[in-house]
Amino acid sequence: MDEIAYSWVRACEGAGLTREVQTVTGPTVIVPALVHIVLGPPRVLTVRLQPGMTVQDVRSLAARIAPHMHAHGLRVEPRGTGEWAVVTLLDADPLALTVPMSYRDDGRTLLGRLDTGTDLVQDMRKEAHTIVQGVTRSGKSVWTYSLLAQLCREPDVLVTGSDPTGLLWRPFVGSRHAKHQVSGLDSIDQHEKLLLRLVDEMDQRIRDLPADRDSLAITPDVPLLVVVLEELAGLYRAADAANKDQGKRIRALIGRLLAEGAKAGVRVLILVQRAEAAVVGAFERAMCSTRISFRTDNRASVELLHPGADPLIADQHTTALPGIGLVSTPGRSLSRMRAPFFGSYSDYAAAIRSAA
Repeated sequence: MDEIAYSWVRACEGAGLTREVQTVTGPTVIVPALVHIVLGPPRVLTVRLQPGMTVQDVRSLAARIAPHMHAHGLRVEPRGTGEWAVVTLLDADPLALTVPMSYRDDGRTLLGRLDTGTDLVQDMRKEAHTIVQGVTRSGKSVWTYSLLAQLCREPDVLVTGSDPTGLLWRPFVGSRHAKHQVSGLDSIDQHEKLLLRLVDEMDQRIRDLPADRDSLAITPDVPLLVVVLEELAGLYRAADAANKDQGKRIRALIGRLLAEGAKAGVRVLILVQRAEAAVVGAFERAMCSTRISFRTDNRASVELLHPGADPLIADQHTTALPGIGLVSTPGRSLSRMRAPFFGSYSDYAAAIRSAA
């Protein structure tokens, strides 16, 4: 126990989890007081936070503290009124095991499992837009398959959008969603026409809002429009190459869906390899309240979607395993998650065909 207590003090000092107080002998540095130790496994520490500290302060420095506690990571949970924290020293990555795909019956979708061991679920009817980035083989596509397989089962959701790759929408052929989807890059005009139809539908919905409502009631007759923009950078490049003015029009239509769609039952899902400013500007990022980064090629890519991310966490994420993501959602600080494992593309196709 003495070794753990000593390591805790040194680790907190090194990570900067300290409070400095002035005494008669000069400034003194104080760390959260370690008041109880369970040797486990797992090893569990109960600490009393210093005045002004929060549980989030400990979480934000967990990646710096853990190695010096001979742990893979820390799980930090509040205790009591906020001045206490329970710190579990993790001997292995809690996201090492795959997360099985599961369907819910409450209208919410499973986004993944957090490193706290809890499932991250979301009701897209109540949330705003989403942006997801990740390099090739990072798990972004499998995550997208799992999300769409869940959404297309909902009678009050219509899955629509643009897919330059042509792979995303193939299983939807013949479904109620298909006529609202455009694939490939043979005709950029079709992508523009679809976006224009969606904007017109959004405008009509806003005009039809009752005088005492500022948002649309989602029903099977007036479904939630989930607008998936797969490989958005590819669409922009193709549109600009064909006609610069058309590229500008497409960007303007997407901007309108992002700015005005929330009240009209429109949710945009942007999928890119890298959320660079040339593709996803500050306005687009600001409109997306849910942000997910699978493996990226450098720290700057993480910081684009998750400003203020610890540089150590951002650097580590450049070597993350497929399916491991960083996620920011309203009311929740930056967290690690593991995406649901859906299996192969054929599994995705079978799930869509059976539900759509």
